[in-house]
Formats: sequence, C-alpha cells, structure tokens
Amino acid sequence: MKRKLSAWVGIVALSTAVSILPSMSNGQTAPRMGFGYANAIPIPVDDSATKAIVGALFKPVGPGPFPAVVYMSGCSGLSGPTEMMLERMVIDHFLAKGLATLIVDPFTPRNEPQGICSSLANVNEKTDAQIQYAIRGGNDAVASVKVLKAMAEIDPRRVFLMGFSYGATSSLFATDVKRTGARDAQVAGVVAFYPYCYDNVVPSRPTLVLMGDKDDWMSLGMCQAVKSDSNFDVVVYPDAFHGFAAPRGQPIDFLGHHIVFDAKAMVDAEQRVDAFMTTQTK
Repeated sequence: MKRKLSAWVGIVALSTAVSILPSMSNGQTAPRMGFGYANAIPIPVDDSATKAIVGALFKPVGPGPFPAVVYMSGCSGLSGPTEMMLERMVIDHFLAKGLATLIVDPFTPRNEPQGICSSLANVNEKTDAQIQYAIRGGNDAVASVKVLKAMAEIDPRRVFLMGFSYGATSSLFATDVKRTGARDAQVAGVVAFYPYCYDNVVPSRPTLVLMGDKDDWMSLGMCQAVKSDSNFDVVVYPDAFHGFAAPRGQPIDFLGHHIVFDAKAMVDAEQRVDAFMTTQTK
C-alpha cells in the first residue's frame, strides 16, 4: 500500500513509454492547448463559436490497438499545479496498465483558460448558463470519444469516459439515454468522480460514481437516488470532501465549497476504477 500511495501522491514524471500523436490526418490545425501540451489533436465540435476543442493522446509503446480513457477535467480546466499533478498521475497509472489516455481541453480553445467554475458555484440553482454548460460538456465528451475511437491505435470497444466534477457531470450527460448524442458515446463504461447527478439522469452505459459523504458542492443524495438496475454504482467515502482525488497540500475553500485531498479514499478509488474497467472489458 505504501508503494502505491507514493506512486499516486508524489509528483509523477511522465513515463518514457508515452507517445504523443501528431495532428489528425485530415489536415485540421489543432487549437492551442493548456499546459503547453505539444502536438495536440483537434476535436471537431458542433459549436457555432468554436470549430474544435483539443486533446493530447498518451499511449503505450507498440502498435495497439489499446484500450483507452477519455479524461474530462473539472470546471477549472487545465490550470494549476494540482490539475497538472492529477493528469500526470492518471496518465502514468494507465500507461503502466497498457491503456492510452486522451486529455481533453475544452476551455483554452474557447478563451476560457481559467475554466468556468464561477458559473457553476451553486449547481442547485440550475441557471440557464449551468444547463448550457452541462449540455456543452456532454457534447464535448461525445466528440472526444468519436475522435479517439476512429484511431487505428485504439480499440473502439474498450474506450472509457472518466471525468472529475464538471467533467464527470459532462460524462453523465454524454451517456444519458435521453440524449441523442448517447448513440455516439457507446463507451465501455463511465467513471465519474464527484459529479452532479442532475434530475432524472438515465445512464446508458455501466457507470461508477465515486463521492465523499462530506461533499458540500455536489449532492450525494441525488446520485444515490438514480434508478438503474445494476448500471449505476455509487461508492461513498466517509469523511471525504469534494476533490478528494486531486492531490493538494492543504484544504482550500473555493467558491464557498470545501476542497480536501484524501489519500486513503483516492487509493481505494484507484483500485475500484481498475476493477471496474477490467470487468467491463472481459
């Protein structure tokens, strides 16, 4: 346990097995991406103001095809050392297990380098802006899945969506049976870290939700109330707050919400995610 904990909590250097794919062969130029990721991949989206968002693919060495994860960040986007550390940990962990990871940046191409958190400070208000951001996030997730599944190096039957907070909510939107885009998001499964489980969400794919019982931003009760046979599994961590999986030194208060890293919960979540993905790809 100590070895695994240090691997996830320390600042993890990117594995030498990482390979970053160049721009897509259709000739489209990728927009600028946060964190300075090189050779970013354009992800075309149906957006009147933005033709494409952007992603960076990290894949194991070899010809593939590889199982893969689409990584959707929280509302602050690809900004700050905590997000960078989380991305590096996720990439390194999945590379070691033979999975590729597509890091998606839907914010920088839209001139939102600091994300959209201020618009989502109180998700229970359900403002028009919040609804539009949720729809946009779901569409971005679907578009990212389609781009990834079209790559020869990726096994289209073993693609997962994994999101954190806003990215988790976007992943739920992308795979909700009530949305027409769900047909294009036929992923192997969804991993949602502390999402907002909006009213009447109906998952079309197996979904693993990971939340803390002290989360004061998202509603645990709404996630537990989702009715869907065995398709929707909610794991609750006692005394864990919002953002428990993102490594940070000290707890912070952000937009009126308490954000606390919980190493024990995060390590358990890692193990549950691995088991979930293994089960869905048998």
